[in-house]
Amino acid sequence: MMKKLWMLPFILSAVVACSDDKSGDDVPPPSAEQHLTCRISSPAAGDVIDMSSKMTIEGEATVDVGKVSKVTLTVGGKVVGDVASVPFAYAYEFAPDQAAGELKIVLTVEGDAGATASDEVTVNLKAPEQHVSCAISEPAEGAVFELGAKMTIKGDATADIGRISGVVLKVGGVAIADITAVPFTYEYAIAADQAAGELKIELTVEGDKGAGASSEVTVTLRQPAPQPGVDEMVDSRDNRTYRTVKIGDQTWMAENLAYLPSVNKPSAAPDAEGKPLCFVLNYDGEDAAAAKATDEYKKYGVLYNWYAAMNQTDAQGGNAEAVPSGVQGICPAGWHLPSKAEWKQLEAYVASQLEPVKGDGWYNDLDGAWVFEEDCKNVWSALAGLDGWGASNSSQENPDLANGPRDTFGFAVIPAGQCWQTGAFGFSESAATFWTTDMQSQGSGYVVLNNLQYGLEYSKYGTQPTRGYSVRCLKD
Repeated sequence: MMKKLWMLPFILSAVVACSDDKSGDDVPPPSAEQHLTCRISSPAAGDVIDMSSKMTIEGEATVDVGKVSKVTLTVGGKVVGDVASVPFAYAYEFAPDQAAGELKIVLTVEGDAGATASDEVTVNLKAPEQHVSCAISEPAEGAVFELGAKMTIKGDATADIGRISGVVLKVGGVAIADITAVPFTYEYAIAADQAAGELKIELTVEGDKGAGASSEVTVTLRQPAPQPGVDEMVDSRDNRTYRTVKIGDQTWMAENLAYLPSVNKPSAAPDAEGKPLCFVLNYDGEDAAAAKATDEYKKYGVLYNWYAAMNQTDAQGGNAEAVPSGVQGICPAGWHLPSKAEWKQLEAYVASQLEPVKGDGWYNDLDGAWVFEEDCKNVWSALAGLDGWGASNSSQENPDLANGPRDTFGFAVIPAGQCWQTGAFGFSESAATFWTTDMQSQGSGYVVLNNLQYGLEYSKYGTQPTRGYSVRCLKD
């Protein structure tokens, strides 16, 4: 009996030791007190969050004994299932119907020994800022359309978030009911009785989140181009009709060019080196419409400086012997600024069609008589128009000049004045001067038809390109 009592303490001690071995290292002893903290490190309380992008939420926790066994992240009262451990960084995506205003974020953690901790922040949600853009891709700004024609209008718009919810297209201030969405292509019929001039096209769009944008272009409406008759051409740039004449193998305008994209005061001439300028004889202003209303414009056309005639800033000049010249210059499509060689070709053909006359006379003091060549050709008379010429001062040397102009070929050249490089207009009843394409040693090339000689006069050295002379165009 005494032997059995002696063995009991040993058995109890063994049982206790065995129980301690099964406790594990992760569970704190019952006597330990677990301390747990947690923190939402981002965003900070009071932050303003733009809902156009994701919100990064970061959190962490610490425990002094044991470990964190449970993590719960709640955003706006809804548990985020993807967050189950710490530390974490979570990209929170806002629902499309998320309301702006305050949003509470709560982080709760539990320790394996029963400790708990929590943290929360409240942020302010800002509704995403919508950006909208729109554009009228057709027609182009400044495009020209004839009355009675159709005009294609194309437009589109984009929104960085959301969608385009409203579209208004106006033509001439009148909304087009058929256009309610983008992109669009619309065939607009221009009324035949629509007023000529500028027409504004406006596109306005709105986004579903309040953003808006607009675009506009202004086009020009004009009367339909007149149909040219026999020996006529129409300059499509301004619908002006010109008489034309075929002389030999060449077809010329039978009028001075009158295309006037803009008009300059003569006082601009002195400082116009390299700059294209247009003048109208005796007009001292800058209003093209007013200049076109003058009698001088209607009769003589436009005086161009050489850069304007070449239609090129700082023009270097073309080949005087080129046929064709290869320089369109200020002339309309299908026509060009003639070279000296092309003027000489005109002169040679005209001379070949004329009867000989006396000319190039000189007075022989020995016998007191005039001596003439007998086979001269009065090209001036054949090319000169019947109006505007004064009496010739050279009719003794060239007697046929006294008979005046005949306009044999309908070329109809008349004196049209000039703009001097000094900034003043000049006019002579004896001469008409036209630009040619070449640049010479002392300036730009020109040709003169005057009533002092039978033939044309061609520049030898050139003259100041800032002067204003007339232009005759030659068909390509």
